[in-house]
Amino acid sequence: MTQNTENEPSTAEKGMEAAKEAVFAASEHVENVGQHLKDKIEAVKHPEIYVQMLKDVTKAAPLGMLAVAFIGGMIFARRRD
Repeated sequence: MTQNTENEPSTAEKGMEAAKEAVFAASEHVENVGQHLKDKIEAVKHPEIYVQMLKDVTKAAPLGMLAVAFIGGMIFARRRD
């Protein structure tokens, strides 16, 4: 049986080092996924482009939009016999 020298890590130390590296890699991956999800959620939260476009169309043709809303309401509200 040979003695461990100071330069040679023990099996337990090697296992601990491997576990630390695995945890570090996993935490980096989780952080990257979290950032990606955060970016996507922020993109969904801010649909100002579509809202602004709808506002502009409504201001440009209020009677036309009222007619579209009325017809759409009749279609959705009509009872199916």
